Amino acid sequence: MDLSFLRQAEARFASRQPAAIDYGLLVGMLRAHQAQSLAARAGAAVARRPELRNPLVELLLEGASWRDAVNAQRGSFNPAYARPWQPAVN
Repeated sequence: MDLSFLRQAEARFASRQPAAIDYGLLVGMLRAHQAQSLAARAGAAVARRPELRNPLVELLLEGASWRDAVNAQRGSFNPAYARPWQPAVN
């Protein structure tokens, strides 16, 4: 395989210095990109309407009502087991 193009590119750009990364700009761009994600938009929607919050999500995010979420989960991460107990109908 002919890799001479790599040597040519290296010789061409040898005199140039790499661009310095501006930390503030990098962090700002990453935050803006993350804010556009589907997860961030869903989180913002839940934050605006706390009645939509799932008890498991509330517990994992350490939300304001995490103690109520512990009781709602009834000691299980499985939503089928976390539902309130109902007597069997005969």
